[in-house]
Amino acid sequence: MAMACDHSAFHSGAARYLRETSQLQMVRVCDGCGAVCAPLGRIDYSPNPRRFAGELAELTARELGLSKEQIARVRFAALVCGIGRDQLSPAILNKQGPLTDEEWTEVRRQPELGAALLSEVSFDDVRGWILCHRERPDGRGYPRGLVGEQIPLEARILAVVDAYAAMISNRPYRSGRDHHDACLELLRCAGTQFDPVVVRAFVSASLTRSPRLVLS
Repeated sequence: MAMACDHSAFHSGAARYLRETSQLQMVRVCDGCGAVCAPLGRIDYSPNPRRFAGELAELTARELGLSKEQIARVRFAALVCGIGRDQLSPAILNKQGPLTDEEWTEVRRQPELGAALLSEVSFDDVRGWILCHRERPDGRGYPRGLVGEQIPLEARILAVVDAYAAMISNRPYRSGRDHHDACLELLRCAGTQFDPVVVRAFVSASLTRSPRLVLS
């Protein structure tokens, strides 16, 4: 006779789009049986078919040899990073001219806004990765100016995926880049803005994407 799961196994985060309310429901899921154990709140959200950050984060983490549990958490973190960006003012996100100092201050709050979406202790690691995903190997990132391996590997994955997602997205002031050009930019900035090992893993992993995700 099979025993019921007591949900004492490792837990991951997941998100489900609620079409009827145009919201994203974040939940905590038991890795042992896949059951939803607790809701983590709802956020207004409009799905964008060009957002593949979660899938690309998963593929990159797998390419780097992370465990199954870590891969699931990195994928969830990539989704939350995108939601954090959506909390910024549309006037700033869509501005065509240079940002003012005050507007840059708001932009630099993105990691904080994303991390603030997760309050449960079980997501302390994910929250830390999100807070660090705008750090740079050369120490010129924010909010703490971390250098090299001071930045968690998971955060370095998020940095590459987040930058790629931004480059391929259309903006009111520019068209999105194609996949090839975005990868060239990541490679150009490897070693300064991005971890070279993560960039190589990302580019390699992106070649395995489904044809429906390849952007022309």
